[in-house]
Amino acid sequence: MAGSRNRKVAVGGDDRLSDLPEGILEHVLSFLPAADAVRSSVLSRRWLRAWAHAPALNLSDELLRDRFLGFAREVLERYGAPDVPALDVTLGCESNLGPATAAWLRDAMGRVVESISVSVTAPGALYQLTLPRGLRAKSISLRLSGVTSEYGPLVLPEPGAPTSFGALEELSLSRVRLRERVRPLGEFLSSCCPGLRKLRLTKVSGELRRAPLVLHLDMLEELVVDHVERFNKLQVVSANLRVLGVLSSFESMSQWRIDTVVEISAPRLEAVGWSGFLPKHLSFLHGSHCIRRLSGLRFYLSWNLSTSAVRLLEMCSSADHLSVCIDIPDVTPSMLIREKLENVPHLPNIRVLSLQLATILRFIAIGCSIAPIIFSLLRLCPNLTRLHIDLSMLNPFLYLMVPDIDDDTEVKKPSQSSGSNPWKACGDQQQLGMLREIRISGFMGTDLEMELVDILFGVVAARPAIERISLSLFPQLRQGIDDSPVCGVGATLSAFKRMMSSPRVLRHMDSIVAKMKDRFPLVGGYWETVPRKELTWIRAR
Repeated sequence: MAGSRNRKVAVGGDDRLSDLPEGILEHVLSFLPAADAVRSSVLSRRWLRAWAHAPALNLSDELLRDRFLGFAREVLERYGAPDVPALDVTLGCESNLGPATAAWLRDAMGRVVESISVSVTAPGALYQLTLPRGLRAKSISLRLSGVTSEYGPLVLPEPGAPTSFGALEELSLSRVRLRERVRPLGEFLSSCCPGLRKLRLTKVSGELRRAPLVLHLDMLEELVVDHVERFNKLQVVSANLRVLGVLSSFESMSQWRIDTVVEISAPRLEAVGWSGFLPKHLSFLHGSHCIRRLSGLRFYLSWNLSTSAVRLLEMCSSADHLSVCIDIPDVTPSMLIREKLENVPHLPNIRVLSLQLATILRFIAIGCSIAPIIFSLLRLCPNLTRLHIDLSMLNPFLYLMVPDIDDDTEVKKPSQSSGSNPWKACGDQQQLGMLREIRISGFMGTDLEMELVDILFGVVAARPAIERISLSLFPQLRQGIDDSPVCGVGATLSAFKRMMSSPRVLRHMDSIVAKMKDRFPLVGGYWETVPRKELTWIRAR
């Protein structure tokens, strides 16, 4: 590029990037891998040192491999200020997981004033990482091992000497093995991180089989404990805790005949997400009347494994938002449904219900009726205002068997006789007078799904409270916990995209839209369509 304001790029046109103000140009460079940002120096004098003032350094050994550590050291030495706003390090080569890298990371973290992210994607684990006595970063995320059963060891600062993590507001530890003999995690966080607002522990273990996690953090607002097994006690005391998530944790302790004690003292707790094992000794010391949202609960219709979900529903009876998954076998007789759901308490306070159905036999299309399962729950929630039913995991491989649709296929009207469908009468008896919105996602137009909408729409369409009914066609991409796209239907992302763009699937989606509009004219409103994605009925004002 030339140095004048009329610079031209090689392919023609103005070089507008070089004319950007310094702050914006540096911001753009912060999104690039550090190796590419450094290479931009050769473009012109204007770009010579711009990378050294970028607000974020993204260091990865994907291309550098054995040259990574030397490059990383040089980048930090040449950075234009003593303080680095943000540092993001990704290690995918096992040769870079040794003590030299761990020592460099310890020093580099001490220069960061905003956010630190360290992620090991290599199969092994990072050599022992020792945290310095003080860090100024506001956010720290450490994932210290890749796809291996061995977690990366993390050594916390020893007690006694001055330790400062006063700026830390968010901490995420994943695939980490703690050295409890040096310092317990709870004691370190409670004494050294007074401003911590968000804490996530994922697959965190320790040297001891039994260890307590005691957190006294007044500023803590969100706590997630995910696949954590080694703690025999979880005690949380926080005046500001609003969100608590305990996901698939503590079950192995029960297998060792060790009772886990969970005590939550949080007067402002609003949302609880709990999946998997529920300890016998669970208590909300300020009561559970403030809890408004429950999620993660799972009912199993083939095994007697729903006790935890029932107990939590009974404990949090004031909740008005509920998200639950029902795991059903390939064939579920109606008697089995009644037996498995008879212990579920009456839920008159639930206003918003999100219901996901999933099959246990993942490779077999479900053969039982799903309408009785859904209506068995709806009868327990007579005051619903919003209902979401997710069918994405009901038949996770059914998209492989989508029939080729003939454009001349006749659309059949639903039967008008409730006697022809034993669940039609059940649906007619539902007290759904307050229901304003119904949303069904992952809709594929199978006979079982059409049976459900025949009953559900037939019951509620004529009720004056209904304002909106929407159908999302086929499983949709959703955001995973690492912000990556997830298809959620048992397929890789590339296979999912190919499936959704095939002529056979596109014709099938078009046929669903035509069938629904013809089958449910729903007088008093009108249908809107997002082609091949969503179909929505809206009541006319």
